[in-house]
Amino acid sequence: MSKKKLSPEKEQVQGTPSYTADDYKLGIELSEVQYKAALKRIESIFDSEPGTLEGKELEKLISFVEAYEDKHYPI
Repeated sequence: MSKKKLSPEKEQVQGTPSYTADDYKLGIELSEVQYKAALKRIESIFDSEPGTLEGKELEKLISFVEAYEDKHYPI
């Protein structure tokens, strides 16, 4: 059985699957694993053009990460 090589969009974070904005639903709190995967995905699409699919995904992921950080790392 051959292993399928993951595309950059599906990179793994410390052995955990990566997530896209579609994997998260509003109102559902991120786990720490999902938070770390979201940060990794944000890094890979950070330079996306606004209005593109990746640009829209970036906006959603940033909002999820901000909500997670507000709760778990308040200033």
